[in-house]
Amino acid sequence: MRRQRGFTLIEVLVAMTILAVGVTALVSATGASSFRADFLRNREYGRWVASNALTELQVLPAWPDLGTKNTEVELGGRTWYVRTVTQKVEDPDLRRVDVQARLDADADSYIYVVTGFVGNPEHRR
Repeated sequence: MRRQRGFTLIEVLVAMTILAVGVTALVSATGASSFRADFLRNREYGRWVASNALTELQVLPAWPDLGTKNTEVELGGRTWYVRTVTQKVEDPDLRRVDVQARLDADADSYIYVVTGFVGNPEHRR
């Protein structure tokens, strides 16, 4: 009798296990990459929203009101919620402005925050 050549059942099962582990790792890496890409895109849009809001306050011909102000901005096909906190500082010709950009109006966490200062509008003329 001649022995037939081929793979044993054990060899096939080991090969399938190795293949399954590899595919699982690939799917997991793809999902993580997609999540990171979405996170980074939102963070970049948040940076644009916050920086634009701060720049607008810095070029206005009047002081921004002290306290907290909430506004909405459309960018990238989404509504962004901007919280602006304006405070006095020791220098009477400056005000500190913290601008937070978020995607959820009720969320306490923000996607991006930028801090800057607004100079006295009388000295900008």
